Amino acid sequence: MKSRHLVVNLLILALIRECSSNQGELYGTCDDSFSCGNISGFKYPFRRHQDPVYCGYPGFELNCDEENPPIINITNINYRVLSIDPTSQILKIMQEDMTDSICPQDPVNTTIDNNLFSHTSKYMNISYLFGCPVSFDSAGYIGSIFCNNNGVDHVFLSYGARGPGSCKTSVILPVPDRFMAPSDLGPFVHQGFEVKWNVGVGPCTDCMQSGGQCMYSNVTSLTTCACPEPPFLADSCLSDNKTRVSSSPSSEKSRLCAKQVSCILRSVIWGQ
Repeated sequence: MKSRHLVVNLLILALIRECSSNQGELYGTCDDSFSCGNISGFKYPFRRHQDPVYCGYPGFELNCDEENPPIINITNINYRVLSIDPTSQILKIMQEDMTDSICPQDPVNTTIDNNLFSHTSKYMNISYLFGCPVSFDSAGYIGSIFCNNNGVDHVFLSYGARGPGSCKTSVILPVPDRFMAPSDLGPFVHQGFEVKWNVGVGPCTDCMQSGGQCMYSNVTSLTTCACPEPPFLADSCLSDNKTRVSSSPSSEKSRLCAKQVSCILRSVIWGQ
């Protein structure tokens, strides 16, 4: 019994020490700007896969490989990032499974999370129709291409977002609004398309201009500011700004630690 209490006491001491860690330790754990793959200029709301989760906004995680373009997953589809314009908040992306083909290898619609991203005005949708019957009436369609996807060779193309109808699958893809004919498809597909990210940069800009680093609070679902000196977590790091962010990575961590300590104590006292 004594040995059990000794172990529990050591666990409690370790948790309390962890809970009391200085909030100032958060400052410097995220990069103001970073490179990913062969592209530089990324900053909050983006983060690398290996970075702490609070370094970026949810949905902006990048997989980085030194020799290849960055990969971002949007609505369960992997996209290559071809370029970034931080000032305009624009990414140019293309579907990863279309890198070496004009046909999507995984026949799912190219969709984006409209809460995070929006298409720019320079694009329109076309539809790939897979698995159409022999008697398929192609009147009104742009034309057809050969894909050789899962045994399906003949694929019809249509302007706009079109359902499968009598075909097995319809896949919607954005292309530049200059698109006219199937012969244009290859260059347009491989140059990617632009999306604008909708996460506001105002709070982050204010934070960085005050000498802080932008972070994300999972509790408030808002951007917070990590500062090198008190207040360690605030709206900004200006000396006259004493408004501490009440829900932050550190405060969330402290509540979790307190809950863990409480559970251990209840276990000791009640034998649960």
